[in-house]
Amino acid sequence: MKHYLNLDAIPDLQSAIDEVIDLKNNPYAAEDLGRQKTLGMLFFNPSLRTRLSTQKAAQHLGLKTMIMNFSNEAWALEFEDGTKMNGLRSEHIKEAAAVVSQYCDIVAIRAFASLSNKEKDEEEQVLKCFARYTSIPVINMESATAHPLQALADAVTIKEQLFTKRPKIVLTWAPHPRALPHAVGNSFTKMVQKLDAEFVITQPKGYELNPKITKN
Repeated sequence: MKHYLNLDAIPDLQSAIDEVIDLKNNPYAAEDLGRQKTLGMLFFNPSLRTRLSTQKAAQHLGLKTMIMNFSNEAWALEFEDGTKMNGLRSEHIKEAAAVVSQYCDIVAIRAFASLSNKEKDEEEQVLKCFARYTSIPVINMESATAHPLQALADAVTIKEQLFTKRPKIVLTWAPHPRALPHAVGNSFTKMVQKLDAEFVITQPKGYELNPKITKN
């Protein structure tokens, strides 16, 4: 696995679930794995649980962490090619990715959907540009369309709470006062599709997930 951008990067989900459970039961079993290596964590959007859990997991694996919040600690990045750098964006992704690659061994990125242009969001520009221009592995800590770390954690919870061989799993949500991305729902759906389970999705009208993901 070069990058972990979405759940499809895991070739055998069941084996991954079992490995996570083993590490959960013995958190420091692989603490030498990341010795003398650094995980860079880049946040284009806020985070609480994902930030804390990812940083804690890195510590369990012996990794040091470097954290940067792009909202107030870094230059605004330009992601388009052929753009004149004479505006608010002070640095191009090609340069930034090279710098990150120089100081980190792995980089984890959190960059939400803008919710203003669906087609642009689905291109996953931030995540894919880092994957393209870095020379190190990239981990998705939630992007415009996916949250594979959360999906793997959900898969572990399902297995730990399993009380029947083929469970019925229902994914549902209620309307929210403001628009929210479907990253968590998308990845949860992809995860359950890889399990032996009866899967039902219910949602308010107009809040349907992408049919390419639900395969409706």
